[in-house]
Amino acid sequence: MDNYQINYDDERFKAVENERDDRLNQINDTYNNMINQSDQFYQRQIDAAKDYATTQQDLQNQQTQLAIDEINQQKERAEKDYQREQRGAYADWQKQSNRYGVEAERQASAGLSNTGYSESSQVSMYNTYQNRVSTARESYQLAVQNYDNGIAQARLANNSKLAEIAYQALQTELELSLNGFQYKNTLLLDQMNKQQTINDTYYNRWQNVLSQMNTENAMAEQIRQFNESQAEQIRQYNEKMAYQKERDKVADKQWEKQYKLAKQSKSRSSGGSSKKKSTKKSNTKLTQNATTSTGNNTTTVTQPVKSTTTTTTTAKSNNKKTTKNNTKWYDAFLTVMGIK
Repeated sequence: MDNYQINYDDERFKAVENERDDRLNQINDTYNNMINQSDQFYQRQIDAAKDYATTQQDLQNQQTQLAIDEINQQKERAEKDYQREQRGAYADWQKQSNRYGVEAERQASAGLSNTGYSESSQVSMYNTYQNRVSTARESYQLAVQNYDNGIAQARLANNSKLAEIAYQALQTELELSLNGFQYKNTLLLDQMNKQQTINDTYYNRWQNVLSQMNTENAMAEQIRQFNESQAEQIRQYNEKMAYQKERDKVADKQWEKQYKLAKQSKSRSSGGSSKKKSTKKSNTKLTQNATTSTGNNTTTVTQPVKSTTTTTTTAKSNNKKTTKNNTKWYDAFLTVMGIK
């Protein structure tokens, strides 16, 4: 039995493997592009969220700075009012305490100059001046404190707003990142499923090729066995025919030999003019498997001649039938093999 082995370098295997690799490359290229586009899309969204947060923070800082600037302007006005009040209080005190001023003249006309009243009046005017300065200073300091508190509150509010903006931006970035990750993960899982489907499909095709090659090998083995069997039958038939031909030759020679002997014996027992006729009758009777009598002598054709002739005739008939049957069988065999 021939050894039929699978050739795994067969072009059919290579064709299946190459087609599978092409399909896998197409799927991988498609999904890799989709993943890259998804990453770029979500990264742009994250960058936009950061830019928006930066813009909001800038606007918040500008608004806070504007509020602080307005408070500082109010502080400056309060300081100017305070300084103006100080100058006014000082000017009023100087007017009242001037020895040559209106108040001094009024006291002089009343006869109060250089008296206790005059000294008491000077002290009272100075105290009024000091009270005005002190009141102005307290008002200014309270205003500055309020303004400073306002600035601090504005900055705190700004920081709070900035923190809120930053927190919202961070929340948006995290949400976008999570969405991007989930979508990318979905694409990767889908890609793996498509790869598995392609591998399964082409594995089945590869197995089909293998099964086909096994079938071809099995068919080749059956054809080899059939050819071997037919060759053996033809050999046996040829041997049988050769053997039969040899037997026919031997039988024909024996028949001819006995025929000649019978003919010679008849010729010797016949005389004169009847020789030709006796020979003819002898031949006829020999052919009909009978005995010949001449005069008082009885010449008997030997039984072997009859037996040999009958055997030879029967052998020839059987040989013809066998040859005819074998010829029909051989013709059918040649037709099946596609030779005839």
